[in-house]
Amino acid sequence: MTVPESLRKIRKAHKLTQQDIANVLGVDRTTYTLYETGSTNPPLETLAKLSKMYNATIGYILGTEENNHSERLNKASFAAEDEVDPVAFLSKDERKLLLSYRVLSPEKKQQLREQLDKALKEE
Repeated sequence: MTVPESLRKIRKAHKLTQQDIANVLGVDRTTYTLYETGSTNPPLETLAKLSKMYNATIGYILGTEENNHSERLNKASFAAEDEVDPVAFLSKDERKLLLSYRVLSPEKKQQLREQLDKALKEE
């Protein structure tokens, strides 16, 4: 599998648009489209963000590994639960939120958790 094929496959598996991923990466949709068409290769920093975001190895994204890390984890974690993947029940907004959270620094994650706790207490 090529980089463009794996990017397209993993994005569609998460039911996200190119614009959704571009927003998380902080690039134009047209820039991200170039990655999926193979016109441009994503820089290493972008590959690292995509890897964190999708919980996939860079090798999977590059097409050098057959199985995605998160697919292996899901199969192992949910095999005892009749193959039900709880992520499948998340809304598109919830999936985007989780993917965005994964690329944040530990400090930003902590700040976000504190803001969320505050918002929940006010609710």
